[in-house]
Amino acid sequence: MQKQRTLSPVGLWWRWVLATLVGAAIGNIFGIAACLAGVHYLSDRLMDLRICNAGFGSLNCPASAGIVSGAMAVGVFVGLMQYLVLRRFLKSPAWWILVSTFGWAWVGFAATSLAYTAQFGFVINTDGSFSESNIIDRIPLLAVNSLWLVFAGTILGVLQWLVLWNGLTPKFSGAKSFKGRSLLWIAVNVVLVTCMAVAIMTTFRGQGSLFGIQLFFLGFTPFYATITGATLAKMRLYHSTRISAKADINSPLLSSEGIDGINKMSSDET
Repeated sequence: MQKQRTLSPVGLWWRWVLATLVGAAIGNIFGIAACLAGVHYLSDRLMDLRICNAGFGSLNCPASAGIVSGAMAVGVFVGLMQYLVLRRFLKSPAWWILVSTFGWAWVGFAATSLAYTAQFGFVINTDGSFSESNIIDRIPLLAVNSLWLVFAGTILGVLQWLVLWNGLTPKFSGAKSFKGRSLLWIAVNVVLVTCMAVAIMTTFRGQGSLFGIQLFFLGFTPFYATITGATLAKMRLYHSTRISAKADINSPLLSSEGIDGINKMSSDET
C-alpha cells in the first residue's frame, strides 16, 4: 500500500512558490519590527561596545544593524515555510532554517550596501577643491559591492545545497538522479543574485533606503520562488514517494491495473 501521496513536479513547484511567498509576507511583517529595533536599539548597544562605530561598507551602524536584524527575521520565516515543503525529503530539515537565516541576512546586508553605494556626487581633491564624480569613477566600488552580493548568494546556495546533499532521507527513491543534478541549485542561486545586483544598480542608482530595499525584495521574491521551485522539480526531488508503492508491489490490495501502472512508472524513470 502506498503510504503517502506521490508529489508531482507541478505539486512540488506550487507548494514551494506558495511557501516562499507566505514566508516572505509574514517575515516582512516581523522584519519591519526587527529592523526598527536594530536601528533604534541594537545599534546603540553595538556602538557602546565599539563594534560598529563607523558602520560597514556603504552603511552606517544604525542601517547595518537594522537591515541585518530585518533580514534575519525574514530568513527565519522563509526558511520555516520552505521547511514544511522539504521535511518529507530530509532527515534533519531544521538545518535548512538555520542556513537560510544566516544566508539571507548576508544577502540582505550586501544588497542594501549596494543600493546605498552612490553612483555620482562630488569628491574632495588633494588641494581641497571639489570635483564632480560620475558612474565611471565609481565602477571599482560598485564592482566590489556587487561581487559581495554575488558571493553572499553563492554562500547561501552552497549551504542549502549541503543540506540537500547530506540530508536526504533513506526513503527518498530518487537520490541518485537528484545528486547528479544538485549542483544546479548553486548555479541558479548565483544567476539569481547576479540579476539582483544588476536590478539594484539600475533601480536605486545610489539612492537606496531601508523602505525601498524592502519593497525591492518583495518584488523580487515571486521571481526567486518561481525559478528555485522549477529548479527543485528539475533536480527530480519529486520522486520521493514512489519507493513506497514499489515496496508494496506484492500487496493483495493492489489490483493488476495498479501493478501495471507502477511498472510503467519505473520504466519511465529509467
